[in-house]
Amino acid sequence: MSSEKGYGQYCPLAMASEMLGNKWTMLVIRELLDGSNSFNDIARGLPLASRSLLARRLRDLQECGLVEHRAGTRGKSGDYRLTEAGKALSSVVRAMAIWGQEWIDEEPSLKDIDVRFLMWDMRRNVKPASFLPDPFTVQFIFSDAPDGLTDHWLVFESDDVDLCYVDPGREIDVFVETDLRTMTRVWMGWRDLDDAVREGAIDITGREAIVKRSRDWLGLSGLSGISKQPIENRVGGAGST
Repeated sequence: MSSEKGYGQYCPLAMASEMLGNKWTMLVIRELLDGSNSFNDIARGLPLASRSLLARRLRDLQECGLVEHRAGTRGKSGDYRLTEAGKALSSVVRAMAIWGQEWIDEEPSLKDIDVRFLMWDMRRNVKPASFLPDPFTVQFIFSDAPDGLTDHWLVFESDDVDLCYVDPGREIDVFVETDLRTMTRVWMGWRDLDDAVREGAIDITGREAIVKRSRDWLGLSGLSGISKQPIENRVGGAGST
């Protein structure tokens, strides 16, 4: 729970806010709900959180009864799982994400895009379609990513998808070249993939038959189907008050 003094109210909302209100806490729960159970996988979904802070948040959640740690065997570090109370937060996390997708202006999201989270989110939502070769490797090249983070690889193999930050040494089937803003907008459903390709904002090259069906394996964010409110109704943008 938060180290700050509580609200001093019996209200269940106040009590829940004390338990869940620390920075990164809800995102840790999001990662666990999305299937990240090892410490390293949770950290990959929260690249801007220090490992010491992440460890502290996980301890806090264990003390609250929302997370349990299962010890590993033979030197393995074990993993983290949500308790029944933690799993019950699924609808809360989903509702907050839907509200953010619908009501918050997209510009704040596009100011400081972390390519590591973008690729991690893509890795868990892409579609290992049956028409793809096995293995199937895609190289993403971001023209505006920081040095050392311009290239990422997704390797589809046996119904699993792995994200690589260094060249996996595989034959590349498809290359995707773009910038972070464009890829994020397409991924979140704020810009149509075909329009971005047609306008030259995304260049997809490689095996022709697979390139033509990029929409079928690339997929979109799980929130992409939630439409934005008209711009005058949105919050968080430059024009909001």
